[in-house]
Amino acid sequence: MKHLVFIDANNSAIQSMDEALKKGYKVTFFRQSNVSFYQNNVYTQSVLERLHTIVDMQNGTDVDEIAYLLGNILRHEAIDGVIAPNEPSLEAVAEACKRCDIPFTNLQGVKNARDKRKARAILRKHHVPTIRSWVAYTLDEANAIFAQYTPPFIFKPVSGFDSLHAVKVSTHEEVTEAAMDILNAGKNIALPYREIFSRGILIEEFLSGMLISAEVGIYNGLFFPFMISGRSQSRFNECVELGSFMPAALSNEQKIKCFEYAKSVCQALVLDHGIFHIEMMYTKTGPILVEANPRLMGGVMPEIYRQATGESIYPALFTIAMCSNGPINIPMANRAVTVRKIMPLADGIISDDFYVDDIKNNPNLVNFYADKLLHSRNVHKNEVLGRIMVAHNDLDKANLIADEILLDIESRIGIKIHQPL
Repeated sequence: MKHLVFIDANNSAIQSMDEALKKGYKVTFFRQSNVSFYQNNVYTQSVLERLHTIVDMQNGTDVDEIAYLLGNILRHEAIDGVIAPNEPSLEAVAEACKRCDIPFTNLQGVKNARDKRKARAILRKHHVPTIRSWVAYTLDEANAIFAQYTPPFIFKPVSGFDSLHAVKVSTHEEVTEAAMDILNAGKNIALPYREIFSRGILIEEFLSGMLISAEVGIYNGLFFPFMISGRSQSRFNECVELGSFMPAALSNEQKIKCFEYAKSVCQALVLDHGIFHIEMMYTKTGPILVEANPRLMGGVMPEIYRQATGESIYPALFTIAMCSNGPINIPMANRAVTVRKIMPLADGIISDDFYVDDIKNNPNLVNFYADKLLHSRNVHKNEVLGRIMVAHNDLDKANLIADEILLDIESRIGIKIHQPL
């Protein structure tokens, strides 16, 4: 029986574990004990109850702890592959796997990608198109960079994740709020992630264009172009992604350019083994990197992929993780699938009297995640309360239907939520 170890998890990783179990694999889960990125619902519990082993892990960013836990297993049985879906733990997992001689993405490649300033410097060295960026460690340094160069800029953590604390900055007044938000993040976030959020403020030139991502695999020196995905951005903050859609609204020629660019990025950064999520902006001059994520696409994107193509991405993930000889399929999308997150614009309280169950009757709605849409619930700014997933043969119509449903939900729940550009 092949043995997969999942280190930390998000919602898509829970689905991945479920699929691994159904394929007859042994599954071990290193569960972070003090913070989680997945919903603890009935489905999650049904998967966790079927796992062969759950190991409680204190700190998913601690190399020594992860290496120790992996070593404990290796003393008694083999580990055929390791899967780490969450950015905060990737550097520690890559180093622990290297110590334990378990196949994983190249350690230096992971570090190159996670340090977003360093990633851009490496791209410049390899003549891969990129933009200018700077790092500030204090508010004064951020103000000096803003004054020296031409705004607007994007301010974000050097090694952040999930677009947390990323924002467009156009005026001196916005510098203080954006910079202090990032500088304070390292003090306020859960303990395992404080070091990651204490690496400074990355200040980048603002990119105009279409936000997309390339979902690509690299295994045994071969390149696998799975999908070019599009994005819906918030009209209130362009750094807030409201959801993904597949396939992206690009021509075949443009998609080929995106895949070629993603391949160049992976080669330059030494991302040599795995499935990667390469975010980019398609500009007037072609694709330009936003950030390279050395892990599988997250959130509900694997489910969007399955709904759009009719096939799961997880078998390819398992094949690469376990270095097996199984086939890696690259199916074409046979319909358009788009998602919108339900995200408050500010802290607030959901209405004590609303009804959304009838929304599920929409014939184009294929999934409605509403675990946090509860009466009288206190909500936080940019918290993901749920998601809607819409399918249609025509992408424009799918996006229109999704936008209409999102507006309908806002009118019912008593709080303002992000709406698309």
